[in-house]
Amino acid sequence: MNKLFWVKAKLLFSDKQTKLILYVTLFVSAFITSVGFFLYDNYKDVLDNELNQPHSELLQINLDVTNRAFREADEHAVKLSFQAGTLRYLHASPQAKQDAAAPLSSALNSIAFDDDFHSVYVVDVRNRQLVTGSFASSLDWGSFPDRTWQQWVEPMRTKPLLIKRRTLEAGNGGVPTELISLFRPIIENGDFLGIVIMNVDYDRFFSKIYTQLKTPQYIFSLEGDVIYPKLKTEVPLEELYKAVDVLGVRPFGEVRLEGQPYLGNQAFSDMTGWRWVSFIPLDQLLKDVKMIRDIIFMLSLASIIVGTAAIFIYNFAAFKPIKRIRQLLAAKDPASQGSDLHDLETVVQKLLKEFDTRSSVAERSLPELRSKYMQDMLEGRIGSKELQEKWETYFAQWTHEPILAAAVSVNRYSEWSETYNEEDQLLLQYALMNIMSELMEPQWRVHCVPLDKENLMLAIQSKEAGRAEPEAAVQGDLNAVTRTVRKYLRMSLSVGIGQAADSISGLPSSFEEAKIALANRLYEGYDRTIRYGEVKERDRLRGADAEAWKSELVGSLDGPDISSCRQAAERWAAWVREHPAAPESVYTFADGIIEEYTRILMARGMKKPAELDNYTEHWLNMMDLDDVRELLIRVAEAIVSGTEVHKSTKEYQLAQRIIGFMEAHLHEPIGLQDIAEFVHLSTSSVSSLFKQETGFTIYEYLTKTRIDHACKLLLATDLKIADIAVQVGYQNENSFIRSFRKLMSVTPGKYREASKQGEFPG
Repeated sequence: MNKLFWVKAKLLFSDKQTKLILYVTLFVSAFITSVGFFLYDNYKDVLDNELNQPHSELLQINLDVTNRAFREADEHAVKLSFQAGTLRYLHASPQAKQDAAAPLSSALNSIAFDDDFHSVYVVDVRNRQLVTGSFASSLDWGSFPDRTWQQWVEPMRTKPLLIKRRTLEAGNGGVPTELISLFRPIIENGDFLGIVIMNVDYDRFFSKIYTQLKTPQYIFSLEGDVIYPKLKTEVPLEELYKAVDVLGVRPFGEVRLEGQPYLGNQAFSDMTGWRWVSFIPLDQLLKDVKMIRDIIFMLSLASIIVGTAAIFIYNFAAFKPIKRIRQLLAAKDPASQGSDLHDLETVVQKLLKEFDTRSSVAERSLPELRSKYMQDMLEGRIGSKELQEKWETYFAQWTHEPILAAAVSVNRYSEWSETYNEEDQLLLQYALMNIMSELMEPQWRVHCVPLDKENLMLAIQSKEAGRAEPEAAVQGDLNAVTRTVRKYLRMSLSVGIGQAADSISGLPSSFEEAKIALANRLYEGYDRTIRYGEVKERDRLRGADAEAWKSELVGSLDGPDISSCRQAAERWAAWVREHPAAPESVYTFADGIIEEYTRILMARGMKKPAELDNYTEHWLNMMDLDDVRELLIRVAEAIVSGTEVHKSTKEYQLAQRIIGFMEAHLHEPIGLQDIAEFVHLSTSSVSSLFKQETGFTIYEYLTKTRIDHACKLLLATDLKIADIAVQVGYQNENSFIRSFRKLMSVTPGKYREASKQGEFPG
């Protein structure tokens, strides 16, 4: 019956006269309603403004009073942060801390003597000590009775100021004290040394605000916690939070509390971030106005009813054609005799559904379907049956000839993309795919699959039946493509070609071979098309070689001048060309060196060079050996340049003294305690300073230095292994052999033998 009603309604309102009556009715009703609501809203706005003014002024006065009090507390906190006694206490050694605490405690006591303050703390965050005005000594904060402030120590490392409400528990079952605490960090030369905490008594603090109006006031913290009033609120907290959410950041507005209308006023403190809110009841004030509004609304509703009745009476005869439609449906399908008129809508819906389905298929172009199919196949998201079915559907024009994959990569993409905006880049990439398709179209069936901004895959099949060695033939055509792209698009390409597969199921394997071939641009350079069949099988870079070159490259950072790091990188690149390993292992090694350089930059507090701003391993894997070498050189030179400035620091010079001590006593069984006594520091201080300056622990660096010296003795002398162990500080030959094997991946004897045969870099 409902469907019949809507069919009739559609026919009814297709008549022009009916539409005219409807429009006039709606216009009159809308006009009456609008006037009523306008008068109601206008009166309500005037009332809101008049009620809001005194309450807003009171909130602002109270806000100013509390802000003034907090500014006074903050001024004391800032002065304490820079006071010589405070800094003397924070910098004092554990032995001298008690002497420095007494005068500081006296100063804190003089501040806390003010009625506005409950107590004042100065906290040493590094040694977990504090001084208060109540004790003339330095206290361990773990045993201090007041501990609730400790949860905000870590946030103060990044915040300039915090104001928090907290509870100070009283001993022996006494009454707890509510406090408002102001936290101010003490920072010197970028180091977070301590905190000044100004504690204000909650009751004394809020006794200063004005409460002349009967309207209750509420104060919320930045986290939404209720700061004021102290005890139970007049309105349930859930209702308060809902009302505050409705207000948002507006100075005032209407809200509902427990179903009743209120005018909410609020102000925000720029000092504390607190939100001050008050609510004024509006129910009685708006009662008469609501009655007038409802009367106008009823008149509007009555006009709509009258107009609607006129429309249906006037158009009663319009339903006669609908009966004719039923007869037509019954004549076409006798089985529908006696069915309702909603059959007409069912027929229309069926036609529309078929149209939508066909439109959806038409909108998805064949190239997009092919690309999605290829990506699903490469990522293994499609089964063998579906693989074959979609191949026959999407590639109906392709034959059963062998199919191969090519991996195409844009060389130095980041440099190329800097000259074009994003829209132009997309246009040029589209042009690249069109050029490749058009140039290869005469002899090959080609489909381009974009993988990311820099890379795409080509699926290629020969149009010539039975073509022999299609990989070699397609290599020549792809060389022509790369030359054309370089000429017209100013884009440099490298291409890897996989071996031909007998069916589409072998295309993923062909693409993996193409990527292996493409990785050989490390040795071949850019603008080359490389076949998998031309690539020599290479072993991975040996661990011993990698460790030796890592030691040389990282060690060159401490060379006599900036040219030493360039020479080391050039020697490494020349050695890689002479002893070519699997490209992925060389890329992995270079990425590890970049990580080591980055760690050194961070350890020495230096800014990353521009070359590392957008660095990723993916970006590195698309470089040839010359670019990899230059990247290592530029980053290393940035480290060396920054280190020259860093060498003037006392921390660096102290680390060098430690290194000199270790080298001078390399033959002795020295340890961390010996080194700490030499530089007159604690073992923990020596360990942290040396690790920060060199990136190595004392033990790691001492072991590395001993093994490096042992390597030189193994190559330059014929001393026995046991004698060499003693000369580099090992009292036990077996311990020396274990350490040597762990660092060099071979025993000392095998290292000597392999070095004589030229298997280790000298």
